[in-house]
Amino acid sequence: MKKAFLLLLILLNFGINLYAQNSINFSGEIATKWGVCAPWTDSDKSAGKFTAGNTNFTGTIDAYSGNSSAFAKGVISYDALTKSVNFSLGELWADYTSSFWGIRIGRQKIVWGKADGIDITNVVCPSDMSSIAAMTSDDSKLPVDAIRLSFSGNQFTADAFWIPFFTPALLPAEQVAGLPIEKPELAIWNGEYGLKLSGYFSMFDLSLYGFYGWEDTPFVDYKINMSNPTTVIPSAKYKHMAMVGLDTAIPIGPTVLRSEAAFFPKRHFQKNAQTIVKENMTGKAETTKELNQLNALIGLDWMPSGWTLTAQYFCDYVFGNLNNLDRKKAYTHGATLSISKSLLNETMDLSLAGVVNFNAFDSLINPSLSYSLSDQINLETGAYILLPGPDEDGTYGAYKDYSTIYINVKFSM
Repeated sequence: MKKAFLLLLILLNFGINLYAQNSINFSGEIATKWGVCAPWTDSDKSAGKFTAGNTNFTGTIDAYSGNSSAFAKGVISYDALTKSVNFSLGELWADYTSSFWGIRIGRQKIVWGKADGIDITNVVCPSDMSSIAAMTSDDSKLPVDAIRLSFSGNQFTADAFWIPFFTPALLPAEQVAGLPIEKPELAIWNGEYGLKLSGYFSMFDLSLYGFYGWEDTPFVDYKINMSNPTTVIPSAKYKHMAMVGLDTAIPIGPTVLRSEAAFFPKRHFQKNAQTIVKENMTGKAETTKELNQLNALIGLDWMPSGWTLTAQYFCDYVFGNLNNLDRKKAYTHGATLSISKSLLNETMDLSLAGVVNFNAFDSLINPSLSYSLSDQINLETGAYILLPGPDEDGTYGAYKDYSTIYINVKFSM
């Protein structure tokens, strides 16, 4: 914590010096979000219990001089549920850009693809899945430490990425408590690599992607406890992953048609615990099975006066035999829908967003209402409604007792 505040003081000193030269911009935001389990959830386990009590200060420094620039973003957060204070460095990078090439070095967020809220080719930055509040945040992606080398022309751009230090996804504390997790060795040969090629034409945009690195979440192994054969000892480690993908966007009047696809050759899929234990009893078990996977999405954006509508269909197919795997269905698919309307001279926004999985017909619905009291203060209230399917809970239905009603207040500087 002391190191974090020392770094913050260094950044402020750097910013003050540049500000004196009229080459820096400061901005900041204070936000507090409180959430409570909805009254229709389980009355014994969850109804009325708090799910979020976060207060954050986010500060940014944006400096520039000629063809060079630098950016820093830090967040100090207080969690009233755990009574903890945390500092996180969102981004910290410097770059140089000319008319033909550029380079950016440091902690940065890299966003791939044109999907809205669904990850297809967007595999570079891991997600914060540590809590409901984190997963539903507008800023749930974690930054990575990377070097980006860029080249640009009139209609084409190329970006090459080297990520020398592995950053895993953040998982719920109860999921990883007591679980030894082996991370990739911090060595130059264990880095991650990415390539993005983009073309911009009069009728459409097109981007191609390639990535080789690590899965963001670990795979679990279960070994027999030799001193007590009725128990098992779990451990976990990360596996390599490769991806090639593309996306395109075609504007048609007030409408934009988007599509995106990603192919993962020989991706690792977790075997179920019973199979791993059985295999470990007769020899060393393989905790995963390698199978090819294809993810795809098609979406539509329509923005008439004062309205914004986004609809998407997404699917995921795994080729091969799924016997003995945690995953049971080869083909999974679903859809998202988001409708919003600006009112009162764009000071009020009504929004309804949702996602449904067609395999189990479970869903997440997010109605919200926000109002700007001024240019600096914004108030929002809404709910995250998690609904199970008719025959099984499904991905979202498994969290049905965490359906939340929330309020959010932001002050921008």
